[in-house]
Amino acid sequence: MGKQLTRIGVSLPDELLTYFDRSFVDASPYSRSDVIRNAIMRYIQYYEWMEQVKGERVGLFEMIYNPLEKGLSASINYILCESGNSVLSSVLVALNNDDFLRIIIMHGEGEYLIKQVEKLMALKGIKYSKMTTINLFG
Repeated sequence: MGKQLTRIGVSLPDELLTYFDRSFVDASPYSRSDVIRNAIMRYIQYYEWMEQVKGERVGLFEMIYNPLEKGLSASINYILCESGNSVLSSVLVALNNDDFLRIIIMHGEGEYLIKQVEKLMALKGIKYSKMTTINLFG
């Protein structure tokens, strides 16, 4: 990537920006722009990694979401049902009134698992998500 910089505008909720500054910018010798650039690069690296997941895999998908978000729980359940036998187990934990943690263990072709997880990650109301895959079979 080149050194030429382009200025962009990003709109964020006040509480997210406050949390971001307190958690990352204030505790770091780097500027807000530096931290955001680094976060974008890590996000790109994560998606490049996801594109390379091939072959038979076991996957662990974690997400935190608000169960009160209209239609979100139904959408999650629909995607899980659509995934059929690839979902081995799903654990749901109520962290508080506004946050549920769901951990899904999946098995199958890596590319298929990634497509299903991307559907989940795209849902409005998902606060946190992370996918890890393991190639146990060679």
